[in-house]
Formats: sequence, structure tokens, C-alpha cells
Amino acid sequence: MVINYISPKKKEHKKTNSQILVKDYMSENVITFFNYESIYLVMSTLHSNKISGAPVINKFGKLVGVISETDIMKHILESRYFNMPTSKNSVSNFMTKTVDTITPNKTIFDAASRFLDLNRKRFPVMSGDKILGIISRSDIITAALKIKGQNWRK
Repeated sequence: MVINYISPKKKEHKKTNSQILVKDYMSENVITFFNYESIYLVMSTLHSNKISGAPVINKFGKLVGVISETDIMKHILESRYFNMPTSKNSVSNFMTKTVDTITPNKTIFDAASRFLDLNRKRFPVMSGDKILGIISRSDIITAALKIKGQNWRK
């Protein structure tokens, strides 16, 4: 007689909603710009990578701003008004200097609340002075869809 032994199954630990963290959904390969680079380079890079903004760093790698499509629109209007070529202007003249960030261990619900409260499209994810990634509103939507798949019947 052959007896099959079935080992006890390991308990699966499902992530609860409160454990779904920013670090689980952030993009880690962050495109950044130096504050001295040209707006034309920024426009070209954002367009070719199909992104709407990116963090700006100084020569030491410290976060000093964020450049977005809105900032670029301001530049386009000013350059038309003053008849200035776009390649002559640096990022530092048009970037948003006040940067709202988030830490990697915040939940996606914390991030969603910050997106609504601060009316931002993206947050650099920071640990101290180091940029770990970037999280966008679409990343939060992606996370919410996965929560639905885990907890709600289809």
C-alpha cells in the first residue's frame, strides 16, 4: 500500500489595502533633467518618452524642482512674445521650484489624497535627498484596479 504525504500548505499572506505602498507602483527608472539644460531638450525628451513632466536636479544630484508641460507652455508663450529661440533658455527659468514629494512607504491611499489636496500629476518618491522613483496619478489608478481584482467580485 502506498500512502501519499501532502505537506501542509503555506499560508498565503495577501496584501491588504493598507499595505499597498507607493514603492510597489512607482516607476524606478526616472528621467531627470539638470537645472542648466535647455527647455528644447526637455520638450524633446518629454515628447519622445510620452511623459508630462520630470524632476530637475542640480549638478550634485539634489532635487531642485520639477518641469512639466504647464511650465513648458509658459515658456512657449513667453518665447513667442519676446521672440526668443527655445534652445537659449534653461530649465531653471521655467521649472516649478517648490516640489511636493512622497516617501516610498506611504500607501496608495495617502498618495491619492495628496494628489487631490495638492493638485499634482506626479510626485518624486524620496528617501532623504535621494530620488528613488516617481509616482503618477495613473500609477494610483493601476494600483486601485489591482485592489478591485483582489477584493471585489467581477
